[in-house]
Formats: sequence, structure tokens, C-alpha cells
Amino acid sequence: MMADLLRHLPLAAAFVLGACAASAAQSSASTPPTHAPAASLSASPTTLSPPVTTAADAERRVAPSGKARVTILARGANAFIARLEMDAGATVPEHRDATEEYIHVLQGSGTIVVDDQPFALAPGSTVYMPANAKVSYQNGDEPLVGLQVFSGPEPAAKYDGWTPEA
Repeated sequence: MMADLLRHLPLAAAFVLGACAASAAQSSASTPPTHAPAASLSASPTTLSPPVTTAADAERRVAPSGKARVTILARGANAFIARLEMDAGATVPEHRDATEEYIHVLQGSGTIVVDDQPFALAPGSTVYMPANAKVSYQNGDEPLVGLQVFSGPEPAAKYDGWTPEA
């Protein structure tokens, strides 16, 4: 599994760099960002992840349903990246996020609906969701693992309400 993550690291880095560039024009720096340990990250856009975070040391959170987990790999002022894991059959209800979102599927399959248009996902699929797109997801018969990137950290604040995992 770690080999899969490392194999897709260049793609994830490209997403993060693209997301940072896309949102750099939208950000305004009123206070300089600060670095904080992963365990003390908050939804504040001025609190950044440390310069390097290992997956083993990254903050993990569990959805209230217990059917999804995120490992927060990096949270900055202009982007967010996480490893997203969903149980077989899990769903994401219809919602909208304020910034662009990308998900690259490492394993698993399902159907994502973006602005009323369904798309089948399988390993190797990459999803782009524009800001404020209407999105829902139905996972398939096996667990899903993917890399998730937000082009701004605001939508990721929803994970602050999830339970920290030891």
C-alpha cells in the first residue's frame, strides 16, 4: 500500500502545485502563516502543516458514521491533501465545496455524480470537481483509497468535526 502511495506521489505533487498556483491569486496574507505539529492542526487557514509529514505521523480522523477516514498529509494556506479511505458501500451525500477538489483513486471503485452527471471510478481515475459543484458519491463493493486535494483549505475544515483516531 505504501508503494502505491509513493508511486502516485508525483501526481499528487502536481495537483498540489497546480492547486497552490490556482488559488494564490485568491489569497491575501494579513498575517504570516505559522507551522504547527500535525496533532494540533485546526481549520485556521494560517495554521500550516510542518514542512515534512510522514504518513505514519500524520493526523488521522474518522467520519461520524465510522465508514470513512482521512489521513491529513498536508494542510496549508492555499491547499490541502489527504489520503481518503471509505468502506465498501459507503456514501457521500450531495454537497458543494467552496474550492476545487481533486481525487485520484488508488484502489476501489464507485460512482461519483458531479453536477448531475454520473461517472464510474476505478483505480487510476482522477476526478476534478470545480468550486461549488454539486457532488455525491456511492462507493462500490470494496474499500476505496484515494488521494484528495482541495485547492483551498476551507472545505477540509469539515474534517475537524470528525473524531481523531489514535
